[in-house]
Parts: sequence; C-alpha cells; structure tokens
Amino acid sequence: MTVLGIDSATPGLGVALAGPEGLIAETTIHVGLQHSQTLLPAAEWLLETVGAGTRDIEGVAVTIGPGSFTAVRIGLATAKGICMAGGIPLACVSTLAASAARHAWVSLPVVPMLDAKRREVYVGLYDVSTGEPVAVEPDTVVSPQDWLEGHKGEALFCGDGALAYRDLITEKLGAKAHFTPSWLPLASAGVVAVLGRQKILKGETIQPDAATPVYLRRPQAVLP
Repeated sequence: MTVLGIDSATPGLGVALAGPEGLIAETTIHVGLQHSQTLLPAAEWLLETVGAGTRDIEGVAVTIGPGSFTAVRIGLATAKGICMAGGIPLACVSTLAASAARHAWVSLPVVPMLDAKRREVYVGLYDVSTGEPVAVEPDTVVSPQDWLEGHKGEALFCGDGALAYRDLITEKLGAKAHFTPSWLPLASAGVVAVLGRQKILKGETIQPDAATPVYLRRPQAVLP
C-alpha cells in the first residue's frame, strides 16, 4: 500500500510517499504559511519525480492539528478531496504525535511543544521507547509555566515552543531537560505518511466527511 502523507499544520509544509519498504520520497517547503498555493504543486511534483500518479495513491495520511487554524484546514481539506475522489482511506495523525515519532526508540519521555502564541503552547507527552508514539496524556494547550508545574521528570523537548521557552524549561527542570537541535522541524510529512500507513493497515481510518481539525482552543475570530 502506498500512502500520501501531508503535513500542513505549521509554517513548514511537507508531502511524502510511504510504501511497504518505508519512506519512498519526501519534500518540505519552509516559506511561511502559503500552503494554499504550494500544497498541490508540491504533491504533483513529488508524484512526478518518483514516476507515480494519483491512481497509485492507496491512502492518505494528514496532520489534523494542533497548529495554525487555517493551515490545518488546508491540509485536511486537500486530503479529504483526494480520498473522496479516489475512494481511498484517510488516516488522521496528531501534529504532536508526529513530532514525537521523529525520536523513536528514545528511552526518555518526549515532549513535543508547539508555540501557540498568547503565552501558551500546544504540548503533549509521549512514550516512544517501543518505536511508536504512545500518548502518556492528552495533547493540550496551556501556559508553559502551568504545564511545567506538573512535570518534574527528565524529558526530551522538541518543537518551536520548546525553543521559545527553553530558558524557562531549563530553570524549572535543570539537567533533567534535554532539547533537540533548533534546525529539526516540529513534524515530518514522511513520519505522517509512515504513521498513517500503519493506521490504515490496522483499520484505524475515518470517513473523510467525519474528519475534523483538532484545534485545542477556540479561534480568536468568531461570530458573536
């Protein structure tokens, strides 16, 4: 089974293909939140480069948040359209789970942390020691200070939220806090494709019309 992975929840847009042997191809574009203009051309380029077409896609995996509200919607809407047009399955992946999965087999708990602005972070706590991300507690949006009050153990922090609040995390945890390099992106379309393919093979799919974004907070712009 060949699965197309889409990660559009953050400023770094990614698309990838995964098959039985693992990752086939992946491309990531860091040009800011221009996903509505770059997502489909990036996917078309990727398929053309590996000599494949839309008929070769047997499933789609997509990050459903948390992340930028508009960017998440763009990726999910695109994934839904491909699945509905081709009659193929859809798998949804947490942005934070995909970020944690980049550090598979690490013995420490992994804390993916995405800067949610307004002095808050989207954060999760994952066990990746078995090679797959297992949520120890639900993803949430919270002030970093409040989250750190309840977490005193050693952990590996990743994501732009961890970079933004590195000083605070170090102040609270000292040598128990470990950080991934600043150049390592939050998530990866390749990871999303691989995780999504595993979900599809396990039957963990969702009907396209039932898939919804996971924002974790209400949008700022709402009707009264």
